[in-house]
Amino acid sequence: MEFRILQTDTSVDLVEYLKFYLSENSDAQIIIGCDSKNRDSLTIYAVVVVLYKPRRGGHVLYSKKRIPRVKERWNRLWHEVEISVNLANELVELGLPKPVFIDLDLNPDPRFKSNDVVRAAVGLVESMGYVARTKPYSLCASYAADKVC
Repeated sequence: MEFRILQTDTSVDLVEYLKFYLSENSDAQIIIGCDSKNRDSLTIYAVVVVLYKPRRGGHVLYSKKRIPRVKERWNRLWHEVEISVNLANELVELGLPKPVFIDLDLNPDPRFKSNDVVRAAVGLVESMGYVARTKPYSLCASYAADKVC
């Protein structure tokens, strides 16, 4: 995946960038999130890595991928979760700190369609050893991913 800095749209090597950033900003925390949109014949996924500094805001890195349209909503939303968990696992395997949260762009309120994915998604994230946040608490990464998407 090619990652870019949101503020400058500069392409970066994600692992090297994270190692450098975290060495310079010891209080920064990693938060990962993903969002998707169906547009025409494509589904666009945007995954973000937010380097959050408490009380000072976040620094956003993102990657987008386009695939043939995923028609089933449940499958599209589940793939968002898989992308986030896979990225978190890759970063940890490469020696980076475990993300403090994986933000899920899912709503536990039964009035929202994404509700039917929440329990399975949170179960997957937590079974992998991460902390899942859903709406309205997943603001940091899910908002950033929504804007990128």
